[in-house]
Amino acid sequence: MIRQRLHDDRGQTIFLAPIALIIVVLLGTVTLEVAAMHLRQRQLDDLADSLANDAATVGFDVDAFRTDSTVLVIDPGRASSVLAGGIAISNLPTANAVGGVSVTAGAEPEAAVTITYVHEFILGKAVFGATTTLTATGEAALVRSDQP
Repeated sequence: MIRQRLHDDRGQTIFLAPIALIIVVLLGTVTLEVAAMHLRQRQLDDLADSLANDAATVGFDVDAFRTDSTVLVIDPGRASSVLAGGIAISNLPTANAVGGVSVTAGAEPEAAVTITYVHEFILGKAVFGATTTLTATGEAALVRSDQP
């Protein structure tokens, strides 16, 4: 009786091996995609912060400062000029990245850079769809160094 039961249970795990392999491959794909997306988001955040700093620095209106040294002004045209070059030298495929610069006037004027990037999945195109959109915003304020 015991011998007969052992004989009937043979080969039961053979059906679980392909299922386990498929699960491992799917989990590996999800892990790879999430890691790549997280890395790209960090790159976008760093790039947006860097470009905001560059936009505030390049956009600083020296002529307005020479006229009245109490007023700080960021020229929106010059501030926007750093965006295309900054995206071009980054690690991002430039066709997938679009950005914009906005300037806020005030006692401490700010330059804000927003970058939108279309992230293409590596392995999971069939599983997750083709793309997802990532967005990053960086801000930099222009402040006087002689102010407390």
